[in-house]
Amino acid sequence: MGLIRLAAGAIGAASGAFNTTAGAAWTDYFESGDMSGGIIMKRGVKITGPNSRNKGDQNIISSGSGIDVQANQCMILVENGAIVDFCAEPGRYKYDASTAPSMFSGDNKGLAALASAFASSFAAGGGRTNTQRVFYINMGEIQGFKWGSGNITFDHWETDWNTGKPCWHIATTLMGNGTYSIQVTDPAKFFEVLGAAKAGGDGNGLITRQDIEPQIKTEAIAAIRQGVAGLGQLRIGYTDIAAHEFDLTQNVDKVLDEAWASRGISVFKIAIAMIDADEKSKKQITNYQETKGYTDPSMLGAYMGMGNTQAMQAAAANSAGAVTGFAAMGMMGGNNMGSNIAQLMQQGQQAQPVNTYAQQAQAQGSWTCSCGSVNSGKFCPNCGSPKPEQPQGAFCPNCGQKFEPGAAPRFCPNCGTKLG
Repeated sequence: MGLIRLAAGAIGAASGAFNTTAGAAWTDYFESGDMSGGIIMKRGVKITGPNSRNKGDQNIISSGSGIDVQANQCMILVENGAIVDFCAEPGRYKYDASTAPSMFSGDNKGLAALASAFASSFAAGGGRTNTQRVFYINMGEIQGFKWGSGNITFDHWETDWNTGKPCWHIATTLMGNGTYSIQVTDPAKFFEVLGAAKAGGDGNGLITRQDIEPQIKTEAIAAIRQGVAGLGQLRIGYTDIAAHEFDLTQNVDKVLDEAWASRGISVFKIAIAMIDADEKSKKQITNYQETKGYTDPSMLGAYMGMGNTQAMQAAAANSAGAVTGFAAMGMMGGNNMGSNIAQLMQQGQQAQPVNTYAQQAQAQGSWTCSCGSVNSGKFCPNCGSPKPEQPQGAFCPNCGQKFEPGAAPRFCPNCGTKLG
């Protein structure tokens, strides 16, 4: 039951192959027909001619039949539900029932492994009473699978403006969507796990993307949600997820590929079109950022100044008269508002934080890497960058402003810190 490869000149088109071949050359002819539109597996189309021995029996492959195999296809011969021969190399073949299985595996490692363990026994002769069928498996990449994550719980972290370190976090709700691709990479496993059930009985063995998409999508979404949630351990904000998108998709690809390898399918090229927080989460984060800003006396003073200005404008436009409006402001402490604002602004100036990195840079033997890590060795333990050469000359201990050797002023022109 082997396949004999014919000369290159005998290879014809997939459509109408029997009609382009001399009728005496074949008993029957098998081709895949159309496999577009997400078809993953289907039964081969049997074309009978004047020399056909089994015109009325679709379940017998006559010796001497022709079989076409197109690019990105694997043709399998199935007898009584088991694979007895296969071909993953494009071309035209002649079926010879008196020879051993040929097993043309091409470059497919799964088929090559199957061929090495294949039973060597075969039944000679052209007449058979067993059920024989030809099936084609699409091994090309099938694109355009879509996923939508639904709600993902993500631990969003805010960064302290002064220290640059994570300081506050909140559970947010994210939503995302994107696409991915699949490909049958081990047709033998695919047939064993998913195809055999469709190939039995009088079925046409048809498996389309719609048959497997719900299960793959469910597992893809679970892997994506797990990956996004795991990024919360990095203590980043949800807007920083885009910076980790490559690592995220690579990890999801790996999880799905391992899960579907046992079914002979590779799931890959996970693409993220969008990941964003819902409106409730965005509002909570905005409220925190505004509240955090007012803990700075200068910002609070500026906010009060804006409010005072707006109140004065409203008082001047009071329908009962400007005097009445300003009197109301005085009752609410408006007379002291100006001095309160001035005090807050002064406190803010006095509370300006000293540049932490500049202080650390003054420490003996310490240096700050471009990644933000403060180190004492010759190489950064965080990113591996070498210690930069120490700049010559002086610098301001507050803001880090550099000066030429011997040219340091008494006061820093950048922040006003006294240097001498």
